[in-house]
Amino acid sequence: MIGILKDSNKTAIYGATLKLMKASDTAKVKYQISDSLGHFSFTGITPDTYILDIQSQNFVRLQKYLSIDNEQDTLNIGTLLLADHYNDMDVVSVTAVRPVTMNGDTTEFNADAYKVKPDATAGDLLNKMSGIEVDKDGNVQSDGQAVPKVYVNGKPFFGDNPAMAIKNLPADAIKKIQVYDAQTDQSKFTGFDDGERIRTINIVTRRKFKGLFGKPSIAIGSRAANLKTPLYRIDGKAFLYGPDKQISFIAKADNTRGSRVGKSHGSTYGLNYRNKVGQKSKVTASYTLNKNAGNQSSKSWRQDLYTNDTVFNKNSVRGSWNSQVNHKFTLDWETKFDSTNELYIRPRYSFGSDHSTNSSTTTIDSAYLDNVVHKNKTENSGRSDGSQHNFSVATTYNHRFKKRGRSISLDVNIGHNSNDRTRLSNTDLYDFVADSLDATRRQFINTSANSSYRANLDYTEPLGLHHMLQLELNGAYSQSESNQQTYNYDEATGGYTDIDSTLTNLYGNTYRSTRSTLSYRYHDEHVRFSVGSGTQWGKVSSLNHTKHTDIHQDYVNLYPSASFTYRFSKWRRLRMRYSGRTSQPSVGQMQPIVDNSNPLYIRAGNPDLKQRFNHNAFIEYRNRDSATGRSFYGKLDMEIANNSVVNSVKRLDNGGQYSMPVNINGNYQLSAYLGFGLPIRWIPSNLDLQTRINQQHMVSLIDAVKNYTTKVSFSETFRWRSNFEKSLDINFTTRPSYNLTSYSVSRSTNGNYFDQVFSFDGTWYSESGWESSAGCHYTLYAGLPKEQQNNSTIVNLSVSKSFANKSAKLTFSVTDLLNQSNGLDFVRSDNFIQQTQNDVFKRYFLLTFSYNLKNLHLNLSGKKDSGDHSEKSNDSQHERPEHKRGGRHWES
Repeated sequence: MIGILKDSNKTAIYGATLKLMKASDTAKVKYQISDSLGHFSFTGITPDTYILDIQSQNFVRLQKYLSIDNEQDTLNIGTLLLADHYNDMDVVSVTAVRPVTMNGDTTEFNADAYKVKPDATAGDLLNKMSGIEVDKDGNVQSDGQAVPKVYVNGKPFFGDNPAMAIKNLPADAIKKIQVYDAQTDQSKFTGFDDGERIRTINIVTRRKFKGLFGKPSIAIGSRAANLKTPLYRIDGKAFLYGPDKQISFIAKADNTRGSRVGKSHGSTYGLNYRNKVGQKSKVTASYTLNKNAGNQSSKSWRQDLYTNDTVFNKNSVRGSWNSQVNHKFTLDWETKFDSTNELYIRPRYSFGSDHSTNSSTTTIDSAYLDNVVHKNKTENSGRSDGSQHNFSVATTYNHRFKKRGRSISLDVNIGHNSNDRTRLSNTDLYDFVADSLDATRRQFINTSANSSYRANLDYTEPLGLHHMLQLELNGAYSQSESNQQTYNYDEATGGYTDIDSTLTNLYGNTYRSTRSTLSYRYHDEHVRFSVGSGTQWGKVSSLNHTKHTDIHQDYVNLYPSASFTYRFSKWRRLRMRYSGRTSQPSVGQMQPIVDNSNPLYIRAGNPDLKQRFNHNAFIEYRNRDSATGRSFYGKLDMEIANNSVVNSVKRLDNGGQYSMPVNINGNYQLSAYLGFGLPIRWIPSNLDLQTRINQQHMVSLIDAVKNYTTKVSFSETFRWRSNFEKSLDINFTTRPSYNLTSYSVSRSTNGNYFDQVFSFDGTWYSESGWESSAGCHYTLYAGLPKEQQNNSTIVNLSVSKSFANKSAKLTFSVTDLLNQSNGLDFVRSDNFIQQTQNDVFKRYFLLTFSYNLKNLHLNLSGKKDSGDHSEKSNDSQHERPEHKRGGRHWES
């Protein structure tokens, strides 16, 4: 390796100290001194990635990443220019940016290593990072797993809505992204790792991230140039953010959401507040109001599968109008009395109402080979009005004793929900086989309520430096009641006054359980291991006051669990986990009542149902090389169910079906995920390769015969994202997949098909404020009947101009330029095949004005902040929420 050092005047630099070290092992260093001509050289260099560190008095320190491969005899890095130090008060070091580092179990992405378009959000930035995907709604996946928790500087950003931070936080305010598997609250405090994890992202902002930011906008448009279908979108968001205090406000109204552009409208309003209360407490509160209303129409074709290759074909046309109003309140209170005692209180309350009208026409034919028999035609109309209330509060108290590792934690949860609904149903059923017409007019009045209580006590006791025992005691109680009153229409009175005793039902259910669990944990520098088992005693009582039936069940279950983690190095880790859990049938499934309110779908309960027991296991391996930027993640998942609760379906002569839940064995699901990410250096970009394999084996009963359904899918995803310095931002994804489905009772309906998705989006932008974007989403199907193929090409275009010091922007956009949205949806289940076509709006245009609030203070220079700002980051302490012990300061 050879090179030359010069200053800004192209004069050779003599006596500079050069250090060369491997990026993967910075402890081994080679030293050289530049000669009088500025020349330097290193010998005996093997192929690898290196860091070259150059220091010289009166010059800015320079660090540079270098890669040497087998094809290079001598690497000539040319002339390197060192910048002058003009004063010692404002020293700026030009350092190489390492895209990814590991900090314990946390993967940290350096935001400065990824280039995004102007006005990019956190979601745009995350989409550039290896293994992370963000969809248009702000939902995040990491290594193929959903990310339900997103924090900003270790704190929730807007209540329980992670998409709010993803879609609104500006990318240039972000310093780094932390991805990790968070433990449960009690595990974090007690130090006893029970193996349960929640994939979590923490967004670490720059040191001076505080003040007002947001991007309010207003848009008008139409489906056509004649403006006969006016469209509007008003989106107002403002966020006042500080290290301890945050106030957020959102207000949105539009008729462009979802697939019902122009035929539905909605609005969303929200307020979020977070602040310190004294020196020991923090409070976060939020309120959200959602309103939606609109109409919808659809056509569907469905095949119900029966024995001997017989199918019932159902063709339906549906139309509906609905409206919903929902209110949600959340509160989080946290008090840390001292270093050994803390209290968390988290109440939640929501209530809402909904109203809908619907109409449908359905015809049913029976088909066997070429023999088709017309069964019936049904015309239905109705109305439904309902209201819901949900309340819960979770309280956690933690105490840590003086002896290290000894702790006690109490978690108490209380919940109550209720649902009231009134429904009118008018049905005309014409039976072609019996040549008869059956007309019913009914009113259903339903009220239901459920209350639940749960307490969990954890005690941990250390057994030396690396060993720990945990004792867990759990108690649960729930009580529910459901009351359905059914009335037939009485022509004599002109109202719904004739009570239908067969469909009127009042029943209640109580559930009690206690569980004790003993677990052991071992941990050292490389190994974490835990094993435990619990025993649960339970009792279920169900009383039907109308039918005078009383059901009691007592049971004893084991709750085994085990987890193992081996850390090969800072970058490589292997983790395994197994757990066994039971689930109780619902009270409605256990009621010995026949519901024939719909003559084409008669349902019955089964009082002999047993509990379902699930075996869940996974093994995952992770390897990441920060020097090369390459990453690998693999995971195998398995779920096996004993006593699964499935529906036993029998065909009826009128074309309908009779359904009753039963227990059955043989259901399992296997899945595999492989993800490989690497940077491409010859063209600044990143490439992700993802392989997914899923197999689902389902057992059901059709006409009293076991039906074995096997579904297998293989898919490969290629994601390429540009990382250009300026002017151009490009992202490309393609995903071919192959799907196989087989049925044992109806082999003629077995089907295999191939589909492939191509997705492209690109943005060109200039310093003068012009910006143009293009997006294309192409879907290809092969192997399906022509009428079931959902081939489409969706093209979206936009052009915009920024002005007013780039604070304001005017954008003209067209959605679905080729007018090819078709609303088709295809599903294969264990006993039916269904295709649905929803009435969706296609091409439309919008003209949008947006304004980027500029009161956000960003310090990108790295200068020292005079005030305390949030929490400190260093090599031994993350910004992650579970390490919030005492005050910390956010580093720039």
